[in-house]
Amino acid sequence: MTPSGSTDAVRRFTTLYREHHSHVRDFAYRRVGADLAEDVVADTFLVAWRRINDVPEAAAPWLYRVALYEIANLRRRQAKAVRLRSALRECAPGTGVAQSSDDATDLVHAVARAFDTLTPREQEILRLAAWEHLSATEGAAVLGCSVSAYRMRLYRARSNLATKSGTLERTRQRRLDSPVAASVLARAIALGHSPLEETELLL
Repeated sequence: MTPSGSTDAVRRFTTLYREHHSHVRDFAYRRVGADLAEDVVADTFLVAWRRINDVPEAAAPWLYRVALYEIANLRRRQAKAVRLRSALRECAPGTGVAQSSDDATDLVHAVARAFDTLTPREQEILRLAAWEHLSATEGAAVLGCSVSAYRMRLYRARSNLATKSGTLERTRQRRLDSPVAASVLARAIALGHSPLEETELLL
């Protein structure tokens, strides 16, 4: 269905697509991999076109939120296949965190293993912080919560990660949101979470 005010809608959608396509693509790529990212992007912008009058001026958080819903829908459709692959991996040797790369530190590996034990909600809020570099206001818009709730959830997720990874003492000496901590987290998520192999379900 074409939105009302067709000419203005087309103009706004074109601008929206040009400005945010690459960001939404990267957002999806980091979660589902290259093969599925474009499907998520297409579905996200289809929703944006149909609801163009609902898209706020600060469009990025709104688009990320739609993308999360589309990713969840995609994962629901693939649930049986994912569970089968998981069962097969459990039967194979070498299951677990990816092999160490030359420049990966023990800290990164510890955080990567701990990250896999967090809840999907905790994992997602840490991705938003480590990969998307969203402000508290933007992150709250993506998750549909208040800014104070977002900050509290992020703090708890970081603290839980620090505790489970055995790095709590280190983080007491350094802010959980410091550039160094953010860099370690981003590397750990990428190391311990291959988007094509370890797609968790957001059911």
